[in-house]
Amino acid sequence: MDPAGSVDDHSSRHVVVDVHRLLHDLDVGVVVQDRQLRIVYANPKATTLLGITTDEITTRTTVDERWDVIAPDGTPVLDDAHPGPRALRTGAPVTGVVLGVRRSDAAERVWIMVSAIPEFDAQQQVERVVISFSDVSMAQRSLRAHEAMYQSVFRSMSEGLVIHNMDGTIRAANAAAERVLGLTVEQMTGRSPMDPRWRLVRTDGTPVGSDFIPSEITTRTGVASQAIIGVHRPSGELAWLDVHADPLREPGEAHMSGVLATFTDITAERLATLALESSRAQLQRVLDAVPGIVYTFLHRPNGQGQITFAAGRITEVTGLDAQQVRDNPQLIFSVIDDASAQRVWEKIEAAAAARESYEQVIQFRLPDGEVRWASTYGIPEDTAEGLLYTGVVLDVTREQRMADALRNSQRREAMGEMAGGIAHNFNNMLAVILPNVQLAREGATGTTAQHLADAERAALSASDLVKRMLGLGRVEMRDDLQVDLVPIVREALHFCRQTFDRAITIADDIAVAAAHVRGSASSMQQVVLNLLLNARDAMQGAARSELTVHLSHGADGQVVLSVTDTGAGMSADTLRRIGEPFYTTKPPGSGTGLGLASAFHSINEAGGSWRVASQTEQGTTFTVLLPMVEAAPVPVTPPPVSGGALEGTILIIDDEPMVRSVLARQMTRAGMRAEQADGAEAALELLRAGAVPDLRVILLDLSMPGLSGEAALPLLHDVAPGVPIVALSGHVPDSMMLPGTVAVLQKPLGQHQLVDAVMRAVASGA
Repeated sequence: MDPAGSVDDHSSRHVVVDVHRLLHDLDVGVVVQDRQLRIVYANPKATTLLGITTDEITTRTTVDERWDVIAPDGTPVLDDAHPGPRALRTGAPVTGVVLGVRRSDAAERVWIMVSAIPEFDAQQQVERVVISFSDVSMAQRSLRAHEAMYQSVFRSMSEGLVIHNMDGTIRAANAAAERVLGLTVEQMTGRSPMDPRWRLVRTDGTPVGSDFIPSEITTRTGVASQAIIGVHRPSGELAWLDVHADPLREPGEAHMSGVLATFTDITAERLATLALESSRAQLQRVLDAVPGIVYTFLHRPNGQGQITFAAGRITEVTGLDAQQVRDNPQLIFSVIDDASAQRVWEKIEAAAAARESYEQVIQFRLPDGEVRWASTYGIPEDTAEGLLYTGVVLDVTREQRMADALRNSQRREAMGEMAGGIAHNFNNMLAVILPNVQLAREGATGTTAQHLADAERAALSASDLVKRMLGLGRVEMRDDLQVDLVPIVREALHFCRQTFDRAITIADDIAVAAAHVRGSASSMQQVVLNLLLNARDAMQGAARSELTVHLSHGADGQVVLSVTDTGAGMSADTLRRIGEPFYTTKPPGSGTGLGLASAFHSINEAGGSWRVASQTEQGTTFTVLLPMVEAAPVPVTPPPVSGGALEGTILIIDDEPMVRSVLARQMTRAGMRAEQADGAEAALELLRAGAVPDLRVILLDLSMPGLSGEAALPLLHDVAPGVPIVALSGHVPDSMMLPGTVAVLQKPLGQHQLVDAVMRAVASGA
């Protein structure tokens, strides 16, 4: 295979092109190494994973020191141990090697699983090596997290634990070992069982030799061993220990890496019994503290399997009765999603065949309909009945939903930014259309005038639609003391009637003219919209889809908002958990369980309360009670400026030629001389050159490429001191005030609105 090669035959060229495309589109990295270890080809996935360009990677060899390759245990990988050179040297494939490689564009490493396949020439000499790899960084981090968990369990075990090297010396011990033996880990490290300071004795009081010490026997034979041994503590006290030694082996490996010795103090039978009971109680507490289920799973030689033990937070994870599951652990399979059960069984089958551990995320569908996620991990042990997996099922529902919520938040944020950009461009178009239609109407008569009036109304409706969409998505950073709930409810109803399925009948009864409550407009919008969206979702598949909204005065100066649907209703258990963050009965991908939680939070922040009434198959009513507050004084809008004609020069700064043209035409009709600049930089040049005589006012677009309008404000004031500036934008709140401007106007602008704003600006600067 030569991704860079070509042949003369037409059909062969077609095959090479297909191979090129295949390599280009592969979701695994592929590089080709020649006999001199040079990289002669890399597909896009390879350069992406390694954070390097195609040009740069082809200047390197597979053993280039800049890769800074390490093994999973952190040790550097020597040149001849790299998969590529090994395959070149031996002529044999090298597969499944996990390496940490330094990315060229970051300080971090990417962990990859590498396979190297040699290719031979006609003389059966290795001509090149094809190296493929995939990103296993997440698995590597998970492995390290599990290792940290094992270390924590090792340290917290109640039994004494000591790990011996193959020469018998101690390399690690836990706190219980320190307590039982009366020595610190530092004092034990490096000691062997034959050290005379232990003064080991048999039950008959005779000294112990290497042929009786369990760890020594296991080191020689490779099999587990057990014995009761007396050991003298540094204080001189004799303690009797029940010692067990087990060989330590990596999964699938025959050779031992050490010996694990566990021991219990059995100085007296009573003390041994108490210690055992304490150990069991502690183990149960540990199991209860684990955020999931601890289990054992027996995989029999005939391919069948069963859960043989389960403990921990069974009800929390599965929704099943804990005692019933302890009596019959197989019940856990009844709440595992079918697709998840199939995936985890396939993972267990593959792991059992290789005598390896397994890890899989599974989905539980609880009896009440709630969906939860869990991560299961199991490590194998050979037993007489088959391969016994000991594992844990950790509830990762919160993490899963937080990740979903983060993705949704990022998506909404991106959509909001995109909507702002669209609004700017759309309003720029309307800024050209609306004034021209208004100008055309002035001299039109008959049907032409009517047609132009229709066009003007359509343009105004389009502008209003953009404002509505931006208002629904806008996050207000300031804290409003109060907001009128009536227009917010009407806006939400208008939005829902435009977007909900036409099969849903939406009725409303708004019995109040105004209802001012504490809170910001955006928070109240979210409350109302979340209630309406929740009602819509509850009616999916319902025979009758009716949604009713009431807004009325309640007792004690409250306003009452109720939203009623004819959906499926809620069970008693769902009602108990309604509003709990991340709790949802919707299918995966349809909800994060945060909508109602955030709505109820906003209600509480406003000093209100909520209640819900629901019957299965009948529907649900959410009722919100909010204390009303006195309406804030409405700012008095000054009347339009009248009298006197505009004169002098206006400088129009906008990057859109058509917008500049129509603004100039409007202001020329109003009596002013219009100068135009296609950007802030061009405007500054005109002003510095003194090319704008008798300048009375500046119209400045805020959203422009290069130097933005907002950034240009102080520069314009420097070169044109005292000249008022009116800012224009396609996506700003109507009430926005910007320091350095006398007004901020939202496009599109009608003739009268623009002229009135300019008159006010000129008057303010007079």
